[in-house]
Amino acid sequence: MKTTTVRMDDQLMQRVDGIAKSLHRPRAWIITQALERFVSYEEWYIQEVRAGLNEVERGEVATEAEVASSFKKWGVNAG
Repeated sequence: MKTTTVRMDDQLMQRVDGIAKSLHRPRAWIITQALERFVSYEEWYIQEVRAGLNEVERGEVATEAEVASSFKKWGVNAG
C-alpha cells in the first residue's frame, strides 16, 4: 500500500469528516471508499463506451425505423 496526499477545500473535508464520524470510520477509509467507487464506475463507463463504439464499427445499430417502432410501443412519437 502506498501513501498519497490529496488536496481538497475545507467544505469537502468537512463533509468527508461528517461521514467518517457518522460511520465511525477514519477519514482515510472514507476517501479510499469514495475513490474505489469512482474508479470502478469510470472503468465500467469506459468499457461500455468502447463496447458501443465497437458495435457501431461492426454496423450493429438500429435503423431509424426500428427506433421509431420501439418508441411507438411506449406511446412516444420519435419521428
